[in-house]
Amino acid sequence: MTETMACTYETIYYTLWEAAQRYGQVAQFRVIGKSHDDRMIPMLELGGGEECIFCLAGLCGTDRLMPTYLLWMIQEYTKAWECGWNLEDIYDVRQLLADWKICFIPVLNPDGYEIYEKDYTVIRNPIYRQMLRMQETPCREYVCNARGMDIQKNFPTNYYSRKRIHQQPASENETKALVRVFQEYTGRGLLSFGHSSRRIIYFRQPQSFCTNQKSYRLARHLQRRAGFRMEKYNLETEKQDASGLSGGGSPERFYAEICRQPSFRIEIPPVPDEEEDVCSLEEYQEIHTLPLEYLFSL
Repeated sequence: MTETMACTYETIYYTLWEAAQRYGQVAQFRVIGKSHDDRMIPMLELGGGEECIFCLAGLCGTDRLMPTYLLWMIQEYTKAWECGWNLEDIYDVRQLLADWKICFIPVLNPDGYEIYEKDYTVIRNPIYRQMLRMQETPCREYVCNARGMDIQKNFPTNYYSRKRIHQQPASENETKALVRVFQEYTGRGLLSFGHSSRRIIYFRQPQSFCTNQKSYRLARHLQRRAGFRMEKYNLETEKQDASGLSGGGSPERFYAEICRQPSFRIEIPPVPDEEEDVCSLEEYQEIHTLPLEYLFSL
């Protein structure tokens, strides 16, 4: 089987919970926060190390495939850990997960994810529901959360750009949840997965030569593994970008700028409209070992 449908929010949530129940020695489930419409934001910690990396997806409602691909990674890694397998004959999963921890957050914006699949009627709060309907944006093009805020541009960076009156950075529950996680864990890198083109973007920090060199080196490792194009993104440079990185306030920029750790955005091309909910095993194979490659490279 080379293709399957993207997972529902409920499937993602309970698959993470079940993985922690089955692989309790190496996996821990936790809820890092709630959306504005009271949907829980799940995270799975995989590994026993003191230091971790973050794997993030599902920032916008139209991101259908990456949450499922992160779920597949979890299933593949836990199976390899259980059986003592080396993935790709390179990555000793047991050893890597003994030394490190991977924090998987497949769906940061569960309200947007649900809106895409079930229309605006899925929003329980009547005020939010009516407000979203008045925007007249088709639910399959809707990228924001239940309050109409774009999570990809809500993080408190030095380059945050306010688009509305009374708009504030980190105003959204989803943003606050991720910022708390970044602050709570000893993180050594962020891999944010999304859609635009086949590329790996590494975020350069102003006046930080050593960190930028390290980010470049790690990006090269990821590029060789995936075969994607590599790009650098200067935090002090504003540029219009189809991936939503412009305007400041992205989690990748926040992590590089505030947490001062390597930060990457890994992108695959958006699928055609008629296949928008179809996950491809071939596409997954291009990215499935990138978190392991990152740990291996560290």
